[in-house]
Amino acid sequence: MKSPMTPDIYITKSADEIPSEEVAANEAHQLTVEGDADNKDVYLNFSSRLAMYDFARSLLHEALYGRSGQKEFLPFEYQGKREAIDGVRMASDSGRLFIFYQNDAPPNN
Repeated sequence: MKSPMTPDIYITKSADEIPSEEVAANEAHQLTVEGDADNKDVYLNFSSRLAMYDFARSLLHEALYGRSGQKEFLPFEYQGKREAIDGVRMASDSGRLFIFYQNDAPPNN
């Protein structure tokens, strides 16, 4: 089977390609976010390179097409199954991840 990871990345406005079929189908691909308040470190622990790849594609999509100035990732379960939302499946014990950015995109973005 050909790996879905490639250095040639094309991100559509609809984001239909995010997450990859493997990440969408396999709950083993996940992200756990942990913080250490004492030293102000944040840890993004990916269970696989593919989980990290789809997370990066999700951020790229937000950089290209986002309009809100923020993005949030959080654990989400539906009917007993953890779902991949915006390209990322968060572990059930993961902290939420908030990303804020200056919204300087042109209006026709």
